[in-house]
Amino acid sequence: MSEQKTIRLGYVPEHFSTPLYIAQEQGLFRNNNVNVELVCCPGGTGEMTSKLQDKSLDVAIALTEGLVAGISKGQDWYKIIGTYVDAPLCWAISSGQESKHNSIDSLHHSNCAVSRLGSGSHIMAYVLADQQGWLRPDADEAPFDFSVLHNFQAMRDAVNDGSSDFFMWERFTTKPYHDSKEVKCIGQITPPWPAFMFAAHTDHLDCPELPRLLAAIQQATQLFMAQKDNESIHHIIRILKYQEQDVRDWFKTVHYAGDHAEVSRLALETTLTTLKKAGVVQEPLPGLSQLIHPTVARLV
Repeated sequence: MSEQKTIRLGYVPEHFSTPLYIAQEQGLFRNNNVNVELVCCPGGTGEMTSKLQDKSLDVAIALTEGLVAGISKGQDWYKIIGTYVDAPLCWAISSGQESKHNSIDSLHHSNCAVSRLGSGSHIMAYVLADQQGWLRPDADEAPFDFSVLHNFQAMRDAVNDGSSDFFMWERFTTKPYHDSKEVKCIGQITPPWPAFMFAAHTDHLDCPELPRLLAAIQQATQLFMAQKDNESIHHIIRILKYQEQDVRDWFKTVHYAGDHAEVSRLALETTLTTLKKAGVVQEPLPGLSQLIHPTVARLV
């Protein structure tokens, strides 16, 4: 009998990922006959797609826009296999505490700190520019200069030392730093698509562990939400040191997919259309069948 494969699962160290710790601590992976190694990726989606490429990850829970944009640009080493969080992500737009930038209006042609090119923090800058009317189809210049800084800490440092003007990161993850006045919030933006999807390396798309992995995480997200008024709040406070009221406010905005193996056709189409309009991806756009792997994910 062959040894069971261990799935190396990449995730961002944010409140959204708390069900993964629950699945590990309460034996839900083991109960579903799948071995899982959780791999923390503070660099976000760009880090995870790079790790999928070099095969140091097998599966990632990454931003929808980053995964769709990556495949659209030829990143053919992974496919989308399901939906993790189907509520949209709210991005805070932050500048340095002593910065001259106090609103979005002054950001055109400024320097934007991003974790990696192709990451959510990079892509959302183009979506912001499109919403503000700063993108011109006939212009070659980008709406911002970009500084690639790899992690959240470096981005906060950059807006405070003046080497960057602003950065974009998930709202509730950034809020403790707004509250402490390390950085200041000058706006926010919410894209019209689900926040996080699952992606797997193409080498593993047909392995029997993937459906079992999604099933275990499904149990964990259901348990997490069922206990959101008590145990789950304390899980987040214990792991991430967030304030209780912030966690309660976050629970009002989050919704995990009712079936992690489903992917919304409308969500993918909306993502592609918005990314094309924002100039992030170009024609020809991929067909939906190029984005997902149908033997694992179900397009609905």
